[in-house]
Amino acid sequence: MSGAAKRDPGNDEDRQLAAVANSLAREIRRLRKAANLSQRQLATRIGYSRQYVSMTEWEDSNLPSLELISAIDDALGTGGALVAMRAKAKRDQQIGRKQPQPASAPSSALGGDSVLLPVIVNGLVVHVPLDPRVLAEAATEPFWPVGESDEDTVIGRRSFIAQGFAAATASAFKPNGALRSDPVDSLIQSRRITDQTITGFTDVTRLLASQRQSIAPDALVSVLSAHRDTVATLFRAAQDDRVKRRLGLVLGETSIVESRLWSALGDRPMALANCAFARKLADELEDPFLGGMARIFESNLRSDAATLIGSDGDIVIGLRMLSEAAAFGDVLPPSARARIAAEQAQAYAVLELPRECQDALNRADRAVNEIGDADRTGLFSDWSTARLRVYEGTCWVFLNEPRKAITALEEALKATGEPDRNVALAAQVDLASAHVLNGELEEGCRIIGETFERLAGMGNQRGIERARRAMERLAPWKTERPVRELEERVDSLSV
Repeated sequence: MSGAAKRDPGNDEDRQLAAVANSLAREIRRLRKAANLSQRQLATRIGYSRQYVSMTEWEDSNLPSLELISAIDDALGTGGALVAMRAKAKRDQQIGRKQPQPASAPSSALGGDSVLLPVIVNGLVVHVPLDPRVLAEAATEPFWPVGESDEDTVIGRRSFIAQGFAAATASAFKPNGALRSDPVDSLIQSRRITDQTITGFTDVTRLLASQRQSIAPDALVSVLSAHRDTVATLFRAAQDDRVKRRLGLVLGETSIVESRLWSALGDRPMALANCAFARKLADELEDPFLGGMARIFESNLRSDAATLIGSDGDIVIGLRMLSEAAAFGDVLPPSARARIAAEQAQAYAVLELPRECQDALNRADRAVNEIGDADRTGLFSDWSTARLRVYEGTCWVFLNEPRKAITALEEALKATGEPDRNVALAAQVDLASAHVLNGELEEGCRIIGETFERLAGMGNQRGIERARRAMERLAPWKTERPVRELEERVDSLSV
């Protein structure tokens, strides 16, 4: 679990409660290893994802659900021992939480580790204090159910929003049902914007960014937009220069994340506006890290590379911005440098410059090999060798090397998990194009049709445009049966 999700080791009560939960986590890990099972093998046996099993073995985390522990108990043949351990842990936690706590002033909820989080109540955005650990722990809930139904998947992911904000909603009301005063105003008036509060805002931004592959963009964008508005309000009101600068950096990063969601929803002007705002803010703050980040993602929009390659895009402008971003390489993490080089390779491939494309792929490969777990956060949470293989496969499609493209994309798909399903869907679209180029028209049309249907169900407009661009490449075979059937299938979806 991320550091934001861990309990404060300096708190005696939390230390006692963590010890109770940790004993269960250690026992599950011990029993699983004694049974000579990997996490993935145990997950397969109980019908859950590996992430579920991994979550039960995390220390300093919340107790797993009773249903999950029961399934593991049965699979490992412990005769109810794990269920009993969980029940005892639950009782001990409840007893600990019933102990009287010292009273605190209302404004104390705004200091320390609390974060002002936007909650939509009866159509109104109410900002309430929420410990970022609550949201981080909610994010450990898997976003894909055991069932294969697309409808179940959408419901499962949307439930993240309800789970993540349930605790915050409760604190938005007084006992008589009236709304409390907006904590944003209280925080501004008290001028108690602490370092922990700003760190909490950053954690929420990066957490929401990391979920953009798993949650439908229309479900996530309203939450992120309200979160951005909160940060912007505090930024404008801040009097202390140091506090204002830190809030500005959070605001810029949050704007870039929101840009990605607007792009996924097909709103290019809003996506561009958010990225351009972040770039301008970075220049004003003279912060090279934020400036490099903003240019990476604005370049993608300027060239329209996200839809490979849209009529509104200008590849030259995109390459120019990538060069500007690369100039900040000394302060950027390897995940960001890998993305810059991969985007450059893709643009060179579109321009049919194979040597330049290969040089850029080599730079991206070197950067990917430097990526550590600490670099996979926020917008770069999905960066890995598999993600680079998707870019490589796309490049081979544009360079008319279908066999190389198929090899790279199939390798990427094998290594891409469900949390990165948007990446996997992009790979499938390009894999379909590679099959068509390789003379396998029917297989290519089948893959595009299935992928288009999934993208339409998710409301991922950026992915849909990518698929439509792939369909345009089928023009030479428009009279062939597989192409005609594909067009009928897409038309029936009424996207």
